[in-house]
Amino acid sequence: MSSQQQEELTFEELLERIGALVATVEQADPAVRDPVLEVLDYLEAWHREGISRLADALPADALASAREDPVVAHLLDTYLDQSEEEPADPEAIVNEALEEIRPYVHSHGGEMELVGVSNGVVTLRLMGSCQGCPSSEVTLTQGIEQALRERWPGFRHIEVEGASNARQQPEQLLQIQSLRGGAQG
Repeated sequence: MSSQQQEELTFEELLERIGALVATVEQADPAVRDPVLEVLDYLEAWHREGISRLADALPADALASAREDPVVAHLLDTYLDQSEEEPADPEAIVNEALEEIRPYVHSHGGEMELVGVSNGVVTLRLMGSCQGCPSSEVTLTQGIEQALRERWPGFRHIEVEGASNARQQPEQLLQIQSLRGGAQG
């Protein structure tokens, strides 16, 4: 899409286009998807911090006047009002999202458990056939993240308990000769 075509979009059309592009990225190969989504998370954090500082620096009447513009109001609502408020019961929202994906997990012999929720970060434990399986981790976190982003604007990301350790410390392979006792190592 050319820059001229982008300039001709209404604000609503622009938001729809962004949503469609993000949905496309979410379906991409993990090697492409994960870095792109990480960049988007960093951009969001940067915008959230910058807009928060700007709003803090503006007099209340100037901020109220700026909110009269629907685009500015949407931007402020997206990055200020929701970012500073955690839902009354974030665990209930997370559990609702987990229940949505649980039938899929069970169908593959797995289970998942909520470990905790803090500052928009959800920590999960994968069990059964899902435990230690990188494919399960990607599939589950992607599904749960999508469900959480729809329900909770302040959601940041999911951490899977023990996942980084499993990737950093592969199982030790034993040489067959060393088991025979006659090999020197």
